[in-house]
Amino acid sequence: MPEALMQRVKIVAAKRKTTFRALVVDALERTLDEPRQLFELEDASVGTEEANTVSNDTINQWIDTQRESHFNP
Repeated sequence: MPEALMQRVKIVAAKRKTTFRALVVDALERTLDEPRQLFELEDASVGTEEANTVSNDTINQWIDTQRESHFNP
């Protein structure tokens, strides 16, 4: 779990006078109770398939960077 997110959880838990576990259980229950919304993205690729190849590591690094910047106020 990103450190910035963990800090937010601790702050919210303290304000609500609850526990980390209770927040996680609540979030999981709400998420699992929601109907799954499926969608399909249109193919918006440009150029050849070789030019559009990106490694899983590159994608995961980008996602981690975005998460950290999102959770760091």
